[in-house]
Amino acid sequence: MADYLAETAADMPAIEDPEQLPAPPLELCELYNDGAASFKGAGAWLIITGPHQEEHTYALRFNFKVTNNEAEYEALLAGMCIARELGIKKLQAYVDSQLVANQISGTFDANDKSMQSYLAMVHSLADTFVDFRITQIPRS
Repeated sequence: MADYLAETAADMPAIEDPEQLPAPPLELCELYNDGAASFKGAGAWLIITGPHQEEHTYALRFNFKVTNNEAEYEALLAGMCIARELGIKKLQAYVDSQLVANQISGTFDANDKSMQSYLAMVHSLADTFVDFRITQIPRS
């Protein structure tokens, strides 16, 4: 293998500028996430479909106390951060929390200080995407 690479490397064009690398396709990628909290602990799961239809699955355990709604926001924020690290530019998020989906879309007000903070973080991260959408899906 080393000999093959040594022989063919001279035939390959050098990419000196990283901006010459092809950009990931600007297709809409999907994020499915759910967060949960109980007296035993809190965590989340995420599934992200990347720009080349690859699937990334994550399970998270939170080492801090959160409410159920905060766990839902934490799951969404984690998924958005990972999607951004994967180079995703267009993201469709699916959440089962009616509260989270409706606060983000502006249908519900965020009256609690904690929810206001989470909402601001989501909006800030959403602005880093070319296109960000959120849809509430049934818990079942």
